[in-house]
Amino acid sequence: MQQTLLTGFFLALLGLCPGQAEIPIQDNFDASQFQGVWYVVGMASDDEGFQEAKDDMKMPVVSITPSANGDLTVKFGYPTPDGGCQKLDTTYTRGAVDGQFSDAALAQTDIRVVVTDYQHFAVLYMQTQKGGASNNWLQLYARAPELYPEGAQKMQQLASQVGLNPSQGALLPKSDQCA
Repeated sequence: MQQTLLTGFFLALLGLCPGQAEIPIQDNFDASQFQGVWYVVGMASDDEGFQEAKDDMKMPVVSITPSANGDLTVKFGYPTPDGGCQKLDTTYTRGAVDGQFSDAALAQTDIRVVVTDYQHFAVLYMQTQKGGASNNWLQLYARAPELYPEGAQKMQQLASQVGLNPSQGALLPKSDQCA
């Protein structure tokens, strides 16, 4: 009887944690090295809205500035289908560990700089909570508007770890709309 209860409890815990390993955070994250301009060269998500729009998306530009309190001021420039540039300013609020953030305004409950070399690429993980649904996101940042192979490899490895498959991702074409 006790074995049955323990087995049931263990299976219930597995159901709450959908087979995903702990998502890492960049060791010794240094916001001062992370600051500056980045290009979002690739994205992956299980978000339905992203899946519907990904084939029409172009490469966003991101400007990151660290604050004295450990938060990050983030400015996005998203190319629009009509040739314009939609701008979005937000703040990533520092979490319990350097390199971990959240953004209540964008419903991003967990933002992690998973890995970066600061000079060429960064892979970010984000989890969103909206309408009772939880979605996983990966973004591949690059300092130049080109795919950096090591970053792409790191993102691909992380994708399976967070339950995303290649069909849920997109490499984003270059755009001068938000340069």
